[in-house]
Amino acid sequence: MGHQPIQLYGLLDCNSFFASCEKLFRPDLKNKAVVVLSNNDGVVVARSPEAKKLGIPMGEAHFKIKHFAESGQVVIFSSNYRLYGDMSNRVMKTLHQWTPHVEVYSIDEAFLDLTEHGTTSVGSLMNEIVSTVTKWTGIPVSLGVASTMTLAKVANDLAKKSGGTCVLLDPSMREQALTKMEVGDVWGIGRRLAPRLVRLGVRTAKDLASIDPLWMRKNFTVVQERLVRELNGEPCLDLAEVFTPRKNIQVSRSFSKATDNYRSLAEAVSTFAAKACEKVRSEGTVATAVYVHINTSWYKKGGYVSEGKMRGFNVPTSNSPEVIRTALALLREIYREGLLYKKASVMLLNLQDAKTVQSQGTLFDMGGKNPEDQKRDETLMDTVDRINRSFGKGTMMFGSQGVEQKWRGASEHCSPNYTLHFAELPVVRAK
Repeated sequence: MGHQPIQLYGLLDCNSFFASCEKLFRPDLKNKAVVVLSNNDGVVVARSPEAKKLGIPMGEAHFKIKHFAESGQVVIFSSNYRLYGDMSNRVMKTLHQWTPHVEVYSIDEAFLDLTEHGTTSVGSLMNEIVSTVTKWTGIPVSLGVASTMTLAKVANDLAKKSGGTCVLLDPSMREQALTKMEVGDVWGIGRRLAPRLVRLGVRTAKDLASIDPLWMRKNFTVVQERLVRELNGEPCLDLAEVFTPRKNIQVSRSFSKATDNYRSLAEAVSTFAAKACEKVRSEGTVATAVYVHINTSWYKKGGYVSEGKMRGFNVPTSNSPEVIRTALALLREIYREGLLYKKASVMLLNLQDAKTVQSQGTLFDMGGKNPEDQKRDETLMDTVDRINRSFGKGTMMFGSQGVEQKWRGASEHCSPNYTLHFAELPVVRAK
């Protein structure tokens, strides 16, 4: 009877992703400090390595770094999520050259199951993956490989500091790495749990790995028990467990200028509801309820006003027109004339598996809809999603979302959508 192969999990991370996307189509920015701002050009959300060396922190307000731009030390960009999303998709598709088991963890991270390749030539395999992704997409990446997903996260952190790759299979190397890592930096611990562990004398990842897993389960949860086992090289998680659908999805934005215009608010709420529904459908889930929230600015005279209201659906749904109608009804109930609103948000709550809900449904449960109407609605939503995927987000919209959308945030430094529109392709000029 043969030995079971050692599990090999990789975590690939795009380095300074948003800044790297901006640099990719601007050769003149090579070795230049680049900063990307949040919605409305509010705060710093991404920095190139050169910007980090200047000491610009994450979350720094835009106005505090303007002097860097004015002196020519930093180039500032507004967030261009359409471009970033397209480049992310290219990176993730490239990873399927080596394994079909790729799970996107975030816009710039993905887990890979590399077990089938074995450990004999794992170093050369990692170099091949990193060099190919960078060559094909232009995005620099780091790759960490270990026997568990939690250790792959640790390995990836080390890879960013050591030339782009790191293998963490040797027990002594693993112990050394965990000794240097603070417990709060361990994947899955978080800011709330870390102080509790520190009070118990658990200050490093090595301390955490030394705890009896059963004690951890008794005093915390089974999730933390598995985490301890994973830090000791025992695979307890698989990709399907980690990437369970979210329970809630929220879409929100602060406006570039506060508004008392109901129509502008209604357009924003409609747009957020449509985006939330699109995300829900992409995950194969349906929402049980919708929550709408609007608020004024903290800094305006007259005091801060915050209003929100929730309404459930007769049947869990991801149908955009239905969700938009309900969201607008809630907005009408909470809107107060004369107030200047600075932010709106739409949250879809208690998400459930769409197939399970459908299999359990009856004609009565569908809220009066017959099967033909239900099928028509599903076909409509599928068509809208396919058109927007093919031709770009916002190609097909609902009338209540408006056309001018004056509520949209400021994006004074937004780059072109190089990869999405022929008119915005970068132009090459011969010297």
